[in-house]
Amino acid sequence: MTQKFSGRTVAAIIEFPDERILLERRATVAFKGYWALPGGRLEPGETSEEAVVREVMEEVGLRVEILAKIGEYKEAGVKDGVEYDYDVTCYYVAPVGGKVSIQPREVLEAALFEPSSLPNELAFRHHDMLRDFFAIKKAWNAERRESG
Repeated sequence: MTQKFSGRTVAAIIEFPDERILLERRATVAFKGYWALPGGRLEPGETSEEAVVREVMEEVGLRVEILAKIGEYKEAGVKDGVEYDYDVTCYYVAPVGGKVSIQPREVLEAALFEPSSLPNELAFRHHDMLRDFFAIKKAWNAERRESG
């Protein structure tokens, strides 16, 4: 019997001042062992903004500030015997407190990656989210250079 997971979720692109990105290796059934952006399901009555702040704190121990919404993504398919169908809202967030400490029930490990050395085994559509983030960031930087 195939396990099924679905619902509304969030993902956080956490960029540190040195431009490294925080990823976590998942410990949960869906995509266990794959690298992923921190995030998870919305609780009843919770907004996606509230969920991303809560999920990052729960999973990796960081307080974050939302800087921008990157986009909405549909993740659906079957991988490693798990059927999934998620609607994901991805945010760009900055760490504003705390220190990286993983929640072992959900996360096997967390690590910072240079943009040029992101792992290939990313869960769901996290490659797409990161690609869109880097494109948006490039446009923001070009805009700043033109106006500055």
